[in-house]
Parts: sequence; structure tokens; C-alpha cells
Amino acid sequence: MVRRLSGWFAGGVVLAAMPWLVGAAFPGQQRYILHIFVFTGIFGALALSYDLVVGHVGSLSLAHPAFFGIGAYAAALLATQAGWPFLAGLGAAIGCAGLAALLIGVPAFRLAEHSFAIGTLGFASVTHIVATNWVEFTHGPLCVTGIPRPEFAVGALRLKLTTVPHYYWLALVTIGLTALLYHGLTTFRLGRAFNAVRDNESLASAAGIDPLRYRMLAFVIGAAIAGGIGALYAHYITVLCPEELTVALTVNLLVILFIGGVGSLRGVVVGAVLFTALPEILRVAPTWRLVIYGALLLAIAIKWPEGLDAALRRAARRPQGNV
Repeated sequence: MVRRLSGWFAGGVVLAAMPWLVGAAFPGQQRYILHIFVFTGIFGALALSYDLVVGHVGSLSLAHPAFFGIGAYAAALLATQAGWPFLAGLGAAIGCAGLAALLIGVPAFRLAEHSFAIGTLGFASVTHIVATNWVEFTHGPLCVTGIPRPEFAVGALRLKLTTVPHYYWLALVTIGLTALLYHGLTTFRLGRAFNAVRDNESLASAAGIDPLRYRMLAFVIGAAIAGGIGALYAHYITVLCPEELTVALTVNLLVILFIGGVGSLRGVVVGAVLFTALPEILRVAPTWRLVIYGALLLAIAIKWPEGLDAALRRAARRPQGNV
């Protein structure tokens, strides 16, 4: 136990010191590398919120880009049009996305499994269309511009995030808090109820577990987290366009989940790292980059269909079995 805690502490120190380590090793590319790390943190946290629904209650929702976009637009518009501070806009983004999930989930979860997926896809498509065409409110293709940098105020102390290292630490805190929440929600009694609903809904009902209640709980919490991450994303890039809400984001999240391992915290994080870092590494071969990337994803899916986390667990058990 002590060794494990020491390992987590050492890993946390290394991650916190990453801006200085990258600056020392790659002084001319610090901003670029940290930018990749920021997106890794954002996609990792977003994928963990998505896995609550897909991996732990077994509901294939295709509406996650909509919740991400609702949170991003709520924070962006409140900051630029109403002058709301960052933390107030973040809270509004979380609340708006969670409320939208509650309103959509009530009718959607009464549909059959495949109809649920189509219904959530329809909601995501409608959200994207509204963001594109309601120009008076969302600015449409003109995008929301001038989104201010996040600023935290505690009494007389004010901290404004203006550099990429600042955003890196914010992304690190975000994925850390999301991982802790994910771990808490998927273990203990609540986690067992989620898994019971996913594995056998009829048996879960016979045991006194209400499948609709727990599916809705995972759906709303996952959407609220996605909305908060959308707010962080909007404040990071400072420009928000409707293209951020396309269904392509769902495809990206599914790739992260199924490559890393559905229902696994470590697997989702590993999948997010591969999804964001691997395409950048392959820029050394720009002509064949996407071909190589696709071939690697296909090879991983064929070799380890249960995800990389299952492969890592088998590799960790193998030496013990040979003793």
C-alpha cells in the first residue's frame, strides 16, 4: 500500500513539473507539446464522463457532443455577452448540460436500446443545427469570439490563466478531479448498481434496483461533467464555432473508449493519450500519417478487442503465473 501511494505521489510530482521538464528538454517546442497535453487532459476527462453512460450502464448515447456544446456555449455567451466571471459561467455550463440531459433522458430512456441511440443522435443533430442557424444568439458560422481567459478571485487575490503552462495545470486538475469522481461513482454500492443494470437489467430489477433511475443518474452526471469540460474548452481556445458540436466528436470518444477499454478508468486515460499524442507523433510522415494511424487502430482492435487495459492486466498477471 505504501509503495502504491509512493508511486502515485511520484507520478503526480512528475506531471505537475511537466512544463519545466518539457521546457528543459525541448525549449523551442514547449508550447506545442503542452498544447497536446492540454487536449489530452480535456479529451481524457470528456471520455471518462462518456464512459459513465456507455461503459457502466451500457447505454449507447450519441448525444455527448450536444452536452459538451451546450456547456461551451453557455459559458462563452455568459462571459462575452453578460460579463459573468469564469466560475459562475462554469457552474451555469454544468447546470445547463445536466438539465438538458434530464429533459432528453426522460423520454429517451423509455425507448428500446437501438431507438435510444437514434434518439440521442437526433438530439445531437438538432443541437448542432440550432447552433449553426440561430445566428442572433449563437453567432452561427461567425463563431463566438473574444472569450476571456479564465480568472480566479479569492478575496483580494486574483489569478488569471494566460499561458499554456497555466492551462496545462488546469487540464491536469480537471482530469484528476474527473477521475476521482469517476472512481467514486463506479465503485462501492453505486458502481455495483450501475454494473448490475448494464449486465442484466431483468436481474437488477428483481434485486430491487430501478434500471431507469440508475441509467438517468449516469446520463445526467456524465452530461453535466461534459458541459463543464466544454466551458473549460471554450475558455482555452477563446473562439467557439458550431463545428465543435458535430457527431464526429462522438466517434472520437468511442475510439478512445474501445481502444483503451470500456468501463476502465486506466483504459480510458490510455486511450485518450494514444488518441491525442499518436497523430502528432505521426506528423513525421505527413503523407501517410492518417493511413498509419488507422492501421495502428485496426491492429489494436484486432489484437486486443477488449482494449489495451485488458492487455495490461494480462501482462501484469503473467509473471505471477510463471512463478
